[in-house]
Amino acid sequence: MEFVPPDILPKLAAMSRYTLLILTKAENYNNEDTRRIIQSEHLPYTFKLREQGKLLLTMPVNDNTAVAAIGIYASTDKAEVEELVKQDPAVIKKIFNYELLSAAGLKGDTLI
Repeated sequence: MEFVPPDILPKLAAMSRYTLLILTKAENYNNEDTRRIIQSEHLPYTFKLREQGKLLLTMPVNDNTAVAAIGIYASTDKAEVEELVKQDPAVIKKIFNYELLSAAGLKGDTLI
């Protein structure tokens, strides 16, 4: 941190830790039943995790890429988060693959 301006250092020290989820399109993503599964099973599961305070942010990706969505989990315990992700109906049905990454964010950051 030798090149960080001194006024920024305290903000960096106060960063919170999270687990970042990256959902990518899996082998069954283009199946005819995908939209139904996402809307009737994946979304309710996602919103349940949000209501429980486990999943802090979800964002579908609208560009035509392999990445379908990202999420931020409150936990830094990747094993705990992985158990939650493995229970997602869209992951179980191979609509999404996933990757979990350790991440940090500044306290008080919000989306508008």
